[in-house]
Amino acid sequence: MDARTTVTRLDSLARAAVRIFRPLVRILIRHDVSYKTCADWLRWCYADVAYRDFRLPGRKPTKSRVAVLTGLTRVDVNQLLTQPAPDEVPQEEQYHRAALVLSGWANDSAFRADGAPLPTLPFDSDDDRPSFSMLVSRHSGGAPARAVLDELQRNGAVNVLEDRTVELVRTRYIARADEADLQTAEIFGMATSDLITTIAHNWQQDNGDRYLQLVVYNRDIHPDLADEAREKIEAAARQLAEQVDEWLYHYEEASRQRGLDEDSDPVRLGLGLYTVRDSETDSAPPTAR
Repeated sequence: MDARTTVTRLDSLARAAVRIFRPLVRILIRHDVSYKTCADWLRWCYADVAYRDFRLPGRKPTKSRVAVLTGLTRVDVNQLLTQPAPDEVPQEEQYHRAALVLSGWANDSAFRADGAPLPTLPFDSDDDRPSFSMLVSRHSGGAPARAVLDELQRNGAVNVLEDRTVELVRTRYIARADEADLQTAEIFGMATSDLITTIAHNWQQDNGDRYLQLVVYNRDIHPDLADEAREKIEAAARQLAEQVDEWLYHYEEASRQRGLDEDSDPVRLGLGLYTVRDSETDSAPPTAR
């Protein structure tokens, strides 16, 4: 922040956005989602939300208005609004630099022979013979060969032999996910969306129907007491969650007996509870060097 004494709404939103983006990006990087892939998803959401939710009263939404509200070009808006939602079609990482290198190995004629990718590449070569370093130089967008190799090894796409020859295992960069990953991702999306939707609803100044939104925390707990305090908090939260679940079950059964006609869309109700635990250093930006 500069020497200004007045904090603008954009300043406040920048701080809020960084606090939201930081844990989100941590999750995305952990699961091999590149910036450009995430940016593609965000671009689609900008166009879709502006088109659906920000139309002028009594007027049909237009692509020109979407462009004005979002900063996207009309060409971009037209393209995005004709695409299916990212969560409705199978996704494949296109921009991860390690994935680009694998694609180059599979398709670049300099690294193919007899109609197939070369099975191995030396890490370096003294002449113009194909090497892994040459492959990375051509297809990674400037990433160091050593860093790309480390990532491809971690992903299981290549093996490194004793003589530093790089052996190709597969030509696709796969972010592996087991059933627990998929379930956690579903919960992550639902719970985060519900919390932000509640805050957005309550933020509307003319909205008299405010949803419950409570946060209770204190940063002044001694580390030696933190575990004990956490146990008490979580025990109380579980007791409340069980009571709420019992109430919702009762109302769900009553709703089935009453029946829902075509004009009565069911309402999804629930309560979100989560532990807050961090320190000043957990959310602080790294020190510049």
